[in-house]
Amino acid sequence: MPSVREVSIPAFTLPPGACDCHMHVFGEPLAYPLSTFRSYSVGTASVEEHLTLQQRLGLQRTVLVQASGYHTDNRCMLDALATLGAAARGVAVVDDDISMDELCRLDAAGVRGVRINLVSVGSFTPQQIWANVERLAKLLAELGWHMQFFVPPSQLPELSGLLRTLPVPSVIDHMGLPVQAAGPGQKGFDVLLRLLGEGRCWVKLSGADRITRGQPDMSSAGVFARALVDVNPDNLVWGSDWPHIGWHSSEVHDSDTILPFRFVDEGKLLDLLSEWVPDATVRNKILAHNPARLYRF
Repeated sequence: MPSVREVSIPAFTLPPGACDCHMHVFGEPLAYPLSTFRSYSVGTASVEEHLTLQQRLGLQRTVLVQASGYHTDNRCMLDALATLGAAARGVAVVDDDISMDELCRLDAAGVRGVRINLVSVGSFTPQQIWANVERLAKLLAELGWHMQFFVPPSQLPELSGLLRTLPVPSVIDHMGLPVQAAGPGQKGFDVLLRLLGEGRCWVKLSGADRITRGQPDMSSAGVFARALVDVNPDNLVWGSDWPHIGWHSSEVHDSDTILPFRFVDEGKLLDLLSEWVPDATVRNKILAHNPARLYRF
């Protein structure tokens, strides 16, 4: 993994309570083996490395998102939550038949949401989500949790009916993964803008490097970010997506060949946020106040 010393320091001062709302940890493979049902093999990305990065950037809070490579084995994420304490929250991946007792155990550990994956290996289709999510959503509502969706824009129109009726907040990863060349009017992103404008969902201002597909200049993702900010900045949060898993397919990957992490300058990602949201009051809301509401810091 590239050294944190290569990461630039943001050109603006982050507000108290600034939160990275989307990052992952990967532990030592003997202690935390990846699922056999995965689409990549990666090395370690420890909570200690993230803390070093967090301090360099001026961030104070963290949301750990369960990586698809671990499937429903949340141990690595939960152990990282225990290390980080009150300054961290988690988003888990769970089985459909999880019990309320187990959800309460996760809640006590700092988990505040469940991730539903429509992109990676083992992902769900919208039809499967319709069939399986009703019971789980009712349980999550009792805990004040949310559902986080990793979904391509092509599936948002079909999913929008569910998102409008869920008894819990829905959170969309990575600005909805829009196709850069298609612009903000593309099918799917237009649905996301409507949902956000209606207050039916939250959106993570993350994944600029994914949208621009690793191009050195990630600023072209700004057309999507600005459109989201214009619609409803009260339901936006920011995330780095550290440690930036390398590009891979969604097919099952049974090789132990390690996929290197990509270097993405998280300081530059924060500077892009300041370009997209020049109003410091609105930017501070996205970085600190909104995460405090959503994740109950």
